[in-house]
Amino acid sequence: MTQPGAPGPATSLKRQAAASVFWVGVAMVFARAIGALRKLILAKLLLPGDFGLVAIAVLAIDALQFLRELGFGSALIHRQKDVEEASHTAFWVILLSSLPLYAIAFLAAEPLMLVFNKEVETVRQAVPVLRALALTMVISSVGEVPVILLAKDLNFRKRIIPQMWGALAGGALSISLALAGFGVWSMVSGYLFESVVAATVVWFISPWRPRWRFNTRLAREMFGYGKNIAASRVLVFFITNIDDAFVSKLLGLEPLGQYGFAYDLSNLPATQITRLVGQVMFPAFSKVQHDLQALREIYLKSTRYVSLVSVPVALCIMAFAPEFIHGVYGEPWWEPTILPIQLMGVYGLMRSIAANMGSVFQAGGKPQWLVRIALLRLGVMVAGLYPATRYYGIVGVSALSAVVSVLDFALSMVLSNRIIGLANAAFLRMLGPILGSSLAAAAVAKLFHPLVTGLPIWISLPLAGLVMAAVYGLLMWALDAEARGLARAIWGQVSRRGRALLARRSAGETKA
Repeated sequence: MTQPGAPGPATSLKRQAAASVFWVGVAMVFARAIGALRKLILAKLLLPGDFGLVAIAVLAIDALQFLRELGFGSALIHRQKDVEEASHTAFWVILLSSLPLYAIAFLAAEPLMLVFNKEVETVRQAVPVLRALALTMVISSVGEVPVILLAKDLNFRKRIIPQMWGALAGGALSISLALAGFGVWSMVSGYLFESVVAATVVWFISPWRPRWRFNTRLAREMFGYGKNIAASRVLVFFITNIDDAFVSKLLGLEPLGQYGFAYDLSNLPATQITRLVGQVMFPAFSKVQHDLQALREIYLKSTRYVSLVSVPVALCIMAFAPEFIHGVYGEPWWEPTILPIQLMGVYGLMRSIAANMGSVFQAGGKPQWLVRIALLRLGVMVAGLYPATRYYGIVGVSALSAVVSVLDFALSMVLSNRIIGLANAAFLRMLGPILGSSLAAAAVAKLFHPLVTGLPIWISLPLAGLVMAAVYGLLMWALDAEARGLARAIWGQVSRRGRALLARRSAGETKA
């Protein structure tokens, strides 16, 4: 029984989830910083072709990775009983399933490479690279279950340690070997060493140890749940790559480069947010899967907090795409990316708001709905891609992606709200002030920007961004009581920490 004044399960879980989001964010920033530094140094030491060989090998491995764990990781996170026994079963399934996938990568390396590149010499060089890098599937599977169990317990502070040590070790080895003249194999060795270090470190921070146990009943139950997760991941892989295939085949490499640039720029906030939130919210939702009130509360809060940031950022990208492209890039071949950036900004916006919906399907025991929605998305994309690409180019593909994202969002919203017993009107009311304030702020900033166009672009655009942020903040303060409460809570936290820091410094000076 909860003691009077003690935090309820939803409040306690929100604190855990918030801390987890922080630590996952730290890991993402760290990994990106190390990765960028690694690429920057290696780019000075290696040839562009070396990066290309690794890139196509990684693409083939990514395609195989979707089948590696068969959804057993998600099933283990979702599971609330017989977890210890299920974890041993999952360990052996994940480890053993990686072996045939490695065998496929090794024996079918040449046909796999021919799928991604038709040049005979490139394929000849890429085959040994693929065979070596495919070992990462086996190596990482050794440490998979301890990592999953740390995520299940929302212990992301420990979960990020193997990833960070692996990135450091792999980067150091890659750079050392590149300096010694090992070429492409410096990158391959670095990735392999990164996997080895990460898979080793996790056993030092996790108390869990595998045992020689395999429960057939639990394996069937977890596969029954996990097969839908695995299937949805495969479908999403095709959904997110089929547009590139059509653009490349029908329009050529230059439009493909423009389309890829537009996608990356417009979806940058959504991509980072969905990765960040998705890692944390599924384990958090799974902990309260039988408490609909707590699940509903956490879902609404987390979606609100994500939307408070992602909606204005997405609208800012859409509003200032012309100014950004003209001012920063300027070259005429980037002009065709402006409208696709704005159209796919809609896609990115829908993705960010819907970041938690997949976790609701998984935690609510409805992973099959993920498959059905993905099949619907794929069907619409396949039906519309040829005419959209053939007659309207990358603008047509971008418009199709935007339309599909809106349909996907609407359907996912209705179904996820049904799982947690939330009225669709209540969900939309929560989004209303955020969307309205963001639109108004973007309009004001757009009107302001011509007043400062005489300034350099690196000054005028940030100024317009500051105007948009100020207007957005004022409108949210006026329209949304919960936003006011959040702002006060953040300010209170910052003030307390500031006072504590000053007190420590004062105490230190007194002792001195």
